[in-house]
Amino acid sequence: MKIRSHPRMTGILIGDEVYSHPHKIFARVADIFPAAVCVKIGILSIDEPMEITMAPQLWRAEDIENLSVCRYCGSREHIRTVTGTGIPFRVCAVCSPPSEEPAPARSVA
Repeated sequence: MKIRSHPRMTGILIGDEVYSHPHKIFARVADIFPAAVCVKIGILSIDEPMEITMAPQLWRAEDIENLSVCRYCGSREHIRTVTGTGIPFRVCAVCSPPSEEPAPARSVA
């Protein structure tokens, strides 16, 4: 039986930044599986001495969004971050709408 990769896993590479919708956090991909990614999350211990340890987590493909590629076409070239929706995502120059130029200032006499 052949293992098929989840459709969301096609453009993900090690080192990509992904967003987990259920956890509402960002992380970098450490390893890739057919239907999930392994990320390392910094966890702060509450015991003395306080330390930050990197703990691996497995995130399902259905729950993540790859922020290292264009949201619409999957390109990695000329991407910019859009933050107007609350959750940042990236859009390439081809897919982004043309930026509106501000109107010239009018003088009041």
